[in-house]
Amino acid sequence: MYVLRDQHKYSNVSNSYGFVCRTLEKQCGIQHLGSYEKYEFVELLKLLNAKERLLASKFFCQLPANVGSFRVLLQLQQLGILTASEYILSKEHSDQLQVDLIIFLESEFELLTNVFLSAAYDVECGVKLTSILTAALGNLYAGLMSNPKISTLGYVEPLCRSLPDDALRVCRNMHLSTLMELHQSEDITEAFASFSAWINEGVDELTFVKHLCDKLLACHHQEVLQFLFKQSNMEGFKEWKFYLILVQSIASAANLETTAFIKKHLKNRLLHTASSGCLKSLLHLLLTARAATATTMDIQINLDNYAKWYKQNIGEMTYVLGTEKFQIILGLLEESLQYERELLYLDIHVTIAISPGGRLVQSYKTKCRAYASQLKAETKKKPLKEKNTI
Repeated sequence: MYVLRDQHKYSNVSNSYGFVCRTLEKQCGIQHLGSYEKYEFVELLKLLNAKERLLASKFFCQLPANVGSFRVLLQLQQLGILTASEYILSKEHSDQLQVDLIIFLESEFELLTNVFLSAAYDVECGVKLTSILTAALGNLYAGLMSNPKISTLGYVEPLCRSLPDDALRVCRNMHLSTLMELHQSEDITEAFASFSAWINEGVDELTFVKHLCDKLLACHHQEVLQFLFKQSNMEGFKEWKFYLILVQSIASAANLETTAFIKKHLKNRLLHTASSGCLKSLLHLLLTARAATATTMDIQINLDNYAKWYKQNIGEMTYVLGTEKFQIILGLLEESLQYERELLYLDIHVTIAISPGGRLVQSYKTKCRAYASQLKAETKKKPLKEKNTI
């Protein structure tokens, strides 16, 4: 090994240092130690001087991972010889890196905590560690999408207990970004076409998202929503699927204060859209409102919730918007029709009255009905097309 071969280059390295290295390597091959053997090993490591501790850390990083490697690493970390973060960075270009991190996520919670702490606080290596961690989380969640039983996400609660508030905030944002990047839409049209399918998938199949909402995001719902709203307003945003699933998951578990926060955000979004005249802003508003009102397991109740929101915010918008902005929203609603793909939501737009009525409102309603009829006709043709194709 490198350290053993070149130890003569260093002063203050005792003759027993080689024995320590051999013991380190032997310990990595032992999965469990008795209390006395553990005590002896720790006492041996305590005898190392500063230079030997540095060399021992380098020696350990060169060893291949074995059944006892992470037990030894934890002992090295507890003695201040080598941290999990330093170990991970030494493996940055190794094929073993992601395997090690998955093991950290599954069982080595104290080591994982150290890596998240360094990602939050280490000015020099924080960005690099964040990139490494998000890759590991992405690999884990991609696996959970196909098989929700491969992990219990047992690491979440220990992280919540051990990380201080500001580090936990960095950790939450890292998880949110990783989740949203699991799926990217070509454009917002896919979000409208797949909305109900995505929400159902989030409730029935992607149960790990709910677990994260219950354990990692709980008590921080408003902060999480602010993060999601900010990210989803970025130019070129494509992560609609998990944005909508996360909003729905949080809204389903929201307390009265968070529910009021969501309602206020949606109202402010409407005012902003009326001022900007931006179609994307309106589309964002409609999708977010649908996710935020899909809070039960009963589809009809969710639709009724959305209808109530639509009536209070769109049907009665004339009470908060002047004539010019009222007309802007009506115009955007007409433009948004081409994106609508779900009849149940479109029917709500058809049936809910918009005060005070008039020619522009009637024009919009007529176009709604015509487009709804078109979608119904397309829906009837689909089974025939599929049959002919087969």
